Amino acid sequence: MKDSAPAGDRVDVAPHLPGILHVVRRQSDAISFGAAALVIVIVFGFVLSHTYAVTHADLSVDKAFSHAHRQVLTTITHAVYTIISPAPAIVITAILTAIIWARTRNLRAAVTFAVLVAVSWVPSDIVKILVHRHRPDPTALAHPFLPTPPDPSYPSGHVVFAASLAMAFIFLARGTRFQGLAITLGIVGAAVVGLSVIYLGVHYPTDVIASLLWSVAATTIILTLWNRYVIPRTYRALAAVDTARR
Repeated sequence: MKDSAPAGDRVDVAPHLPGILHVVRRQSDAISFGAAALVIVIVFGFVLSHTYAVTHADLSVDKAFSHAHRQVLTTITHAVYTIISPAPAIVITAILTAIIWARTRNLRAAVTFAVLVAVSWVPSDIVKILVHRHRPDPTALAHPFLPTPPDPSYPSGHVVFAASLAMAFIFLARGTRFQGLAITLGIVGAAVVGLSVIYLGVHYPTDVIASLLWSVAATTIILTLWNRYVIPRTYRALAAVDTARR
């Protein structure tokens, strides 16, 4: 059975499989999009790190947010920033993976979810190191976040994690009645995290935009390759084991 996905993103749908395991038919298009978008993010980062005018415009947005601080918003954004810091984010991913396994009874779906989040999130740190864009100047902000995070600014690891998590849930819900809800909550969640890091003054707006693009591109290419090359081999491996036992 095939779903009614738009041309260019058609998927082979097996009713008994979670959406995250559905195979995109036009795989070359998905891979090309993902690869091109990742290259754009990296190149854009190098351009930003050497372009004063854009950084100055970015900083003006951070300043505006900093001047608009309110206690309740500061408390909320601090909580958001803390909850999805690296260590808690790993725990969150592990817990969600376990829940997905328990709910779907499908280990492949649960592992795919975890791989999608981790493999799209962790490499963004390599881009941070390569681009090495400095964080917004805390002395220019009315209410700076202290201490200033020591790692480079571009892209935002917090936003990459949130967006990759959202994409993983969207793929998981693909082809089900929960797809629309997953998309809505994913967009809202990623937006909240993106606005939070700008509000706190720990990232520039362009860091956030690049992080969102990175997550969409990375999860798309990773899932396409994973379902094309890795998942089929798990079935063949199990079949070989069953044959050997006979």
